[in-house]
Amino acid sequence: MGSWASPRPRPTCSSKHFLKLRCGGLPVAGCVKRGRKEKAKRVGDNPEECPVCLTGFDDLIQRPRTLPCGHTVCTLCIDKLKEQGRATCPECRVNHAVPEGGQFPVCYIVEAFIRKMRDGKAAAASPPPSARKGKGSAGAAGKKEATGLSKKMRSFLQEQEATVVAAITACQEAQSQLDQYEATLTGWVERQQQLENSLQGLVDQSRSTRELVQQETFCVAAKKEETKKSEQELQALRKTLRTPATEQEAFKVVSAVFRCTSEAEQVLEECRQCFPDSGILTTAMKVREASSAALKAAQAVQEDPETVSTEETRPQSDPEEPSSQSDPEELSSQSDPDLTIMEKVKFILEPTLKVEDLRSLTQHVRTLLQAGRVFAVHQVEGQRRHARISLEAGRPCLHALKEHPLPRGAATLQVSQVVPPSLPCTVFLDLSWLGCAPRRVHIHLSPDTPRGQQFILLCTGQRGPSYCGSRLFSVRNKGRPGEGVEGGDYKSNDGKGDCVLLPGLDKSEYRSSGRAGVVWGYRGGLFGITTRDCQDGGVRSHVFGEVVEGLHVVAEAAQHSDIKEVTVMDCGVVL
Repeated sequence: MGSWASPRPRPTCSSKHFLKLRCGGLPVAGCVKRGRKEKAKRVGDNPEECPVCLTGFDDLIQRPRTLPCGHTVCTLCIDKLKEQGRATCPECRVNHAVPEGGQFPVCYIVEAFIRKMRDGKAAAASPPPSARKGKGSAGAAGKKEATGLSKKMRSFLQEQEATVVAAITACQEAQSQLDQYEATLTGWVERQQQLENSLQGLVDQSRSTRELVQQETFCVAAKKEETKKSEQELQALRKTLRTPATEQEAFKVVSAVFRCTSEAEQVLEECRQCFPDSGILTTAMKVREASSAALKAAQAVQEDPETVSTEETRPQSDPEEPSSQSDPEELSSQSDPDLTIMEKVKFILEPTLKVEDLRSLTQHVRTLLQAGRVFAVHQVEGQRRHARISLEAGRPCLHALKEHPLPRGAATLQVSQVVPPSLPCTVFLDLSWLGCAPRRVHIHLSPDTPRGQQFILLCTGQRGPSYCGSRLFSVRNKGRPGEGVEGGDYKSNDGKGDCVLLPGLDKSEYRSSGRAGVVWGYRGGLFGITTRDCQDGGVRSHVFGEVVEGLHVVAEAAQHSDIKEVTVMDCGVVL
């Protein structure tokens, strides 16, 4: 008996109660099991689920993909994490570049592990053989069909499904955009109906006012007849005043005079009190002003329905050249496929363009400039011309004024608002000749001189003529020191034209220089550009500018076989 171990003492009632309190009212084994599950859930250490969407991985849609940091995310979630060719890991927040194929590699080990776990669970939960006789053939066929696909085929199917999902998302986004656009149009229809009702009310008010004025006209005509009748009676009475022969006849005539003058005074008093009717005149004036304003607005829309003017609003392509002229529709926001429907609506209906925005080059202005929708307007003696404003090397450039039509939705400013009020400033000339595309020459004009001011006017065309279309006509000292080209004769292109826009071109202090690149004036409004340094003290007088970029273009033009073929294709001012 002594070799047998003494039996273990049973826990007392108090110890059972203590364990029950520690385990939250559950048995000890249940408490431990629940604590392990809560710990696994808290850590997120579940290899079967995506840590982002908490959905189980599969072999087709939500395949596990491994990031360079080692964490695994399903395909759908990792596609949502992509942004500008990079993806951020949701676990460690490390940013990774997307591989060239567009997808991170599939983690086949995780797939195999998950498949093995699922097969084990399916085998453990499978019914006894007697219960699965009716379902065995179908289940085996489905499993055989699933396991018969290769990894490449499953990957291909997954990619196709991702394509379908992307197309579905695009359709949903398009529906959302169309819903917004439809709501916008519905609002416009309601406001247009309200406007029509207001206009109809204005028409009715105008008709009522016209009737009131017509009634007033009838009253004036009637009172006019009364005054005319009184005048005729007074004229007849005047004659009778000269005919009385006796005192009795004289008293009779005087009585008639009292009566007629009293009646005439009453008629005149009524005229003074009744006319004009201030209420009718005020109403008529207000209605006429409102009707005239509405009529002018309607006429403006009828005259130019395709232009949205905001003047109270393809840099690479030249719309003035016939060979590259584009339809105005192509210059609108419709040509940008990256914009959504509502972005295009906002693009077309942008608010008024301000000069301050142009000078600060806000993102809105950059978008308008890149779309070729910014123009400057200049009107002299009823002639309206437009100058496009492009964005070249990050700076807006005002081109020469021309009589070309504005594209749809063009934003306009006044030329006087954008052209520099005084020198110094930079202008440009685009030179071209046979077999050579237009190339730009930038000229800095300084100091403020009459020739420099005229050069700006001829680069913008504010006074009518411009250098655009003119040709160079001669070369001085070709191939020798002091070489220079001459131009500026926009009238005859031979150096004999009278090209003076401003008086007193030479009445100013000009500097002299013999360096290559200086721009100098002579004989009226003609100019020359030195392409080679002068020697032996040779200088050019009346220098008012200098080429700061593109001097090699002018030098090549000087070496061209026929200088008269060198044409100024375009010109303008750098803003």
